[in-house]
Amino acid sequence: MKKLAALLITIVLTALVTVVFPQSLAELAEMEKKRREEIKNGIKVITNADAAKYKSGPVTTFSSSSKTAPQVEIKAESEKVEGGANAAKAEADEPVDFQGRPESYWRKTMAEARQRVKELENEAEVIILKLNDLQNQFYREDDGFKREAIQREIQKTIYEQDKNKEELAKAKNELLDLEKEARKSGALPGWLK
Repeated sequence: MKKLAALLITIVLTALVTVVFPQSLAELAEMEKKRREEIKNGIKVITNADAAKYKSGPVTTFSSSSKTAPQVEIKAESEKVEGGANAAKAEADEPVDFQGRPESYWRKTMAEARQRVKELENEAEVIILKLNDLQNQFYREDDGFKREAIQREIQKTIYEQDKNKEELAKAKNELLDLEKEARKSGALPGWLK
């Protein structure tokens, strides 16, 4: 009985496969060849002379959702092409994010933001050392007038320290915001290192 049931299931599945998938491999290959020819014929080449038409926004390239969508290929006659309104100059083959900003823009911007944070951290360390030195001078000094002068310097240094802390927090927040903006605009993670 079990053998008969297995045989019937095999026959039914074979019949379904031939009904559902009647195409042979050769037919599928022929259909794929036609599809590729249609896509190949839909490619447009844009030179610098035609670029004025496309200045209003980014050029749309091949969409994976549509099989017959035309592709757009950009050929730059000069060495560099503009990526977007607020983007840095990009090489013709340099990848860009959704806003048209190239990889070099993100690398440079992130490096500058990190450098700013590092400079403020170094400045904070210098202020701490200066404050420690002034406090040591204050406790070593016996003259009251000199102590008052040192105390004024200590107060100035504490003010500088507070100002530095605010600027450092602001710079770190700007760095985080820049990373978020990069992720939202489609910059690749390697560009942010």
